[in-house]
Amino acid sequence: METSLKSAPVWIVPEGPQVASVAALGSAASHSSRGADHPSPAKRAIPGVTTREYRIPNLARACQVLRLFASSEDPLSSSAVARRLKMPRTTVLRILHTLAAERFLQRRGFDFVANPELHTGLRSRAETALCAAAVPVLNDIAQLTGETACLALLAGDKALVVETCDSAGVPRVGNGTGVAMDLHCSAFGKVFLAFGPRASLNRILGSAPLQARTPRTLATAEGLAAECSWIVRQGYAVDNEEYEEGVRCLAAPVWANGSVLAAAIGVSAPAATFTEQRVSDVAVLVLQAAKKLSGTQM
Repeated sequence: METSLKSAPVWIVPEGPQVASVAALGSAASHSSRGADHPSPAKRAIPGVTTREYRIPNLARACQVLRLFASSEDPLSSSAVARRLKMPRTTVLRILHTLAAERFLQRRGFDFVANPELHTGLRSRAETALCAAAVPVLNDIAQLTGETACLALLAGDKALVVETCDSAGVPRVGNGTGVAMDLHCSAFGKVFLAFGPRASLNRILGSAPLQARTPRTLATAEGLAAECSWIVRQGYAVDNEEYEEGVRCLAAPVWANGSVLAAAIGVSAPAATFTEQRVSDVAVLVLQAAKKLSGTQM
């Protein structure tokens, strides 16, 4: 499962015209009341004036690395981390070895993984932050489409619905909070297969024939592989009554750290109201919502 954590606020040392004017007033008052021989009082920081940051760049990069490992189930090499976070590989290598020496990460050959306790804690915090950020986005989708909007996370070999938002006056169908869906026949699950690690897709394909939940379920390895290729090209996945008869779903990926698959967001609705003719229009709204949620710092 992949996701990220919210960055801490940055504190600033103020400078600029406001500080200069206040310093000048202070200097004038000092000279008039105490004389020119007395030293001027120290300048005070003025809130809201920003220039120089109290920020340690490499510490900030280390936090990015930890967020990446919190959202990754697989070992990562220094090259993979550098590529995903767009950092110099030498910088990444130093950070990884430092985190390993401090027991935040563990070495596996040339790769690294998060300490299990750290991974569990960071992932839990990241998922909580993601769910909180998703609620207003889901509400917007529900109101715009008139259908139920959902957020799902990868949980082992299932897509777990963790947040839902219903449109006013419309009864919920299909996916509810807490439902764990098969990956091969749900829109949310197919997002994780198509955009996630290739190893996950290969594992599912290797277990074919897959359970056919409805007559529309793609149960063959060839059919599912072709579907995942289509999903990558389109940017979203559709469940055409494959998980549950009479229910159509559409989902798109939510990204963290630019290239880490964090969640799937989408719409679940009766096939009678969410017709095939509406798929393109709903897809635009879901993709916009996924992009908006991907842009949040969790």
